[in-house]
Amino acid sequence: MGIANIISMIARPVHGSYLCFEIGGILNTCDVYLGDTVKAVPYDRLTDLVKASGTTIGDPSRLAGDTNGVLSIVQPFSVASLRNEDRKASLDSAVNSRQNIYFSKHANADSVISTIRGSYDKGSPASNPNLLDRLSDLANQQLVELDEAYRTDDRTGVVKSTTSSAESATKGRGGSNRASKFHQESVGVRVGRGTRLPHVLPLPWEGHPDHIWNGYKSTRFIAPSTTDTAVTTGVNYEESNNYSNTSGMQSTTHVDYEYRTPYIEAHARALRAQISLTNQQFEAYMFSQNIPYLEKIFANELESVDNDVYQLQIALLRSFLISPIEGVVTGVYKGPGEAVNAGEPVIRVEDNSLVHLLANLVHIGPIPIGATATLTTMLAGAGNPTTSLDGTVVSVRGQDSGTRWEVIIRVDNVDAGGLYVLPLGYVFDPEYTDISIA
Repeated sequence: MGIANIISMIARPVHGSYLCFEIGGILNTCDVYLGDTVKAVPYDRLTDLVKASGTTIGDPSRLAGDTNGVLSIVQPFSVASLRNEDRKASLDSAVNSRQNIYFSKHANADSVISTIRGSYDKGSPASNPNLLDRLSDLANQQLVELDEAYRTDDRTGVVKSTTSSAESATKGRGGSNRASKFHQESVGVRVGRGTRLPHVLPLPWEGHPDHIWNGYKSTRFIAPSTTDTAVTTGVNYEESNNYSNTSGMQSTTHVDYEYRTPYIEAHARALRAQISLTNQQFEAYMFSQNIPYLEKIFANELESVDNDVYQLQIALLRSFLISPIEGVVTGVYKGPGEAVNAGEPVIRVEDNSLVHLLANLVHIGPIPIGATATLTTMLAGAGNPTTSLDGTVVSVRGQDSGTRWEVIIRVDNVDAGGLYVLPLGYVFDPEYTDISIA
């Protein structure tokens, strides 16, 4: 193969990246400067770390990946970020909702599952499906009895008027008799011991016939000794009785222009009830299909909630810029406060450790891919030390004539001391550069 003449040659990094956001927004922070070295962080590594963060230690209800949890993962690798307060709030709200769901259903999953099976398993006499069957039987029985009653009373047609009646009776008894007699006698003479005053009078002054009171005798004065005295005695008697009897009857007939069909209405109500019961029975049947798999269903539901939270965690990650390659910052195109469109370059990172030499060569005969290219050059022209590099031909494309070639040579750009040999973008001077292909 032999020596090749160089027409032009330039050094380009094998790995370079113009970093940009997936979303638009306002740049909040730019955390690197020109010349800074950044670490390579694959995006899927961050997403895996977030997804694997799980729940907080000792509390299975609370996801560790809230705003603070996500920031602790991504910030050590972030080179820039957008304003993202709305995404933080949405994520924390979702994490709180997930905790509430866990408390309401999953914290006591075994007990909840047992209760559900008792309520919907046909094997349980008090389960909803069995109760719905009983309710359906009662509804059918009600319709049969109403139908029989309407037919017996011959009330299957249209009702144009309705009649209502009310009857009441009140009785009372009492009496009132009033009789009054009074006798008064005053004596102003000396009377001997044992004298009774006043003198005896005719009945009924000697007492009530029913012996309610003792009458005149109980009120007569008996002198305890010979004395001068004046005595006044009297009796009064009253009796009252009342009698009453009241009765009444009321009848009302209502006639309206809107006629009724009670027989048909009863059948319509029964049909509506059967339709509703059929729907409920079908829902209970469909739910009962889950009974054998409730444990798995509960686990799937909680995982689905976690995946919803995970989408918001990823949305927050998208507001941070990370580098997929390790290298040096060679370009910063935006500053904090500036608007950034989705896909617009913000930072450029290039890897100096491995470079491609893009060369136009004159070489007699073909240059195979995989051939070794040995480069000798004086960087920056005459008077500088000679630098030698070995590389591998990774791409060859022929030009117009059979001796002109577009060649790409991959070269390790780090010397034994760990320093970069060729600066990126370096243009070789053909006068001070030789290359051989072997």
